[in-house]
Amino acid sequence: MPPAAEILLGDATGSQRDTIVLDGSTLRLSTLSLIGRGLLHVVPCEVRLVEVQNAYEAVRGAVEGGRPLYGVTTGVGAIKDRAVALTSSTDRTDLVRAHHFGVGEPLAPEIVRAGIAIRVNTALSGMVGCSPDLVRAYVAALDADIVPVVRRLGSIGAADIGLMSQVATALAGEGQVFHRGVLKPAEMALREAGLTPHVFRLKDALSAVSTNALTVASAGATLIEAAQTVRVAMATGSSAAAALRASPEPWRVAMRIGSPREAAAGAVLTAVADAFPWSPATHLHDPLSLRMMAQIFGASAGVVAFAAAAVEAATARPDDNPVVIDGIPMTSGGSLPLELALTLQSVGPGLAHLARNILNRIVLIANGGRGVLPTNLVSEDTDATGFGPLVKLAGDLASRVMAELAPVSAMPLLIAGGMEDEAMFAPLIVERLNRQITALRMMVAIEALLAAQGLDMQGLQPAGLVAIVHESVRAEVAFLDKDRALSLDIETIERNLFQPALLETVRNFYESITTDELIFSH
Repeated sequence: MPPAAEILLGDATGSQRDTIVLDGSTLRLSTLSLIGRGLLHVVPCEVRLVEVQNAYEAVRGAVEGGRPLYGVTTGVGAIKDRAVALTSSTDRTDLVRAHHFGVGEPLAPEIVRAGIAIRVNTALSGMVGCSPDLVRAYVAALDADIVPVVRRLGSIGAADIGLMSQVATALAGEGQVFHRGVLKPAEMALREAGLTPHVFRLKDALSAVSTNALTVASAGATLIEAAQTVRVAMATGSSAAAALRASPEPWRVAMRIGSPREAAAGAVLTAVADAFPWSPATHLHDPLSLRMMAQIFGASAGVVAFAAAAVEAATARPDDNPVVIDGIPMTSGGSLPLELALTLQSVGPGLAHLARNILNRIVLIANGGRGVLPTNLVSEDTDATGFGPLVKLAGDLASRVMAELAPVSAMPLLIAGGMEDEAMFAPLIVERLNRQITALRMMVAIEALLAAQGLDMQGLQPAGLVAIVHESVRAEVAFLDKDRALSLDIETIERNLFQPALLETVRNFYESITTDELIFSH
């Protein structure tokens, strides 16, 4: 992977934010997350701004020399052959307005900030052809905490045209923004921040709308949540294995004969068992959902990590059309990062395998048996129904994870008079991953609840990571000795398991065991 942009630490007293100088280098997802949350001050590299100016002058020279340039001296899409009367001072903001068609719920401000940073970063490659003033306008908006309202529907993944246009019109003083968290008209926010509306000249309008920056930002945030989910799922899965008194032997074997990620997962699972050495049940072979945990967690972690690397690479790759190469504006097909879309799409099956694995253990532990647990995890001396009905919720959630699996990247689409006949639908892929993650997190909470009940019924005193999961459950949810409503219990456990402090504890536990990044460390 190319070198990543470095963060410059702020004042030790915390009186100012840390700063990142964007220079076209790869951005780590952890860095994007900090930018998105407003915790990093973004500054463009002055040396790279010279390259931005050079590319802009190349565009100006082509225009003044009478060369047709798509979206600059011509229309776009079906009217690409229609000439546009243009001088270097012509205001082309109408091109931005024409593509402002997004609808639906707004993207989170964190995503919009990160998307703006990605647009700035790829522009600093010196290959986009926009003006340095456009780069500075983006950075000034971030610095003033002006975050455009971007409605999420309107991108087919061949540039986020319907989404990035909403950012661009805000820079022009139109539309709505959040200014320091307060919703207000963009014109008012710019005025209060002492900024003037940007005028889109030459290639600025096309550069502002024709990029996949918001999709890349959304994908990065989703993969961070996917990584957190896999990490916590391994902790709750380990706890269920302890309650079921599974044999750790297959996990030790995975350390020796498994793939690198299987071996890393095996090392983590073995460390959990070493910290809390339960006595395995007497079965020669455990069910596959226990025996093959290292393989399933290793594979799930692997697809997330692979996709994360692809997203990080995309933060430094200009995806414009046209681009400026060696001082010459050239037509490009880079607005279709299909490899990225297919990589993101591969995460879905990985999460689905994880969901099936969790469901299988939920069924095992709720059914009791194995000589250690009663059916439905309640005493046989009571009339309580126990946790048996809860398996239906787990099945519903698992089916929702599976329902998002049909590939969408190859769906046919023909628009713009046949000129635009390819797409990748990456925004929809990311949206489906988010739905999978939401369902998975509730499944993880159910497994944690059943694991805690199973451990307590046996009078076991967990240690290590199993104890951390057990304490997270029991902090607010009591042992079940008679039937009660469980809805709030499950939601409470899900919230507790994904608190930042617990996420950090779990990640630190894994990283103390293996130098291999079981999940990319974001």
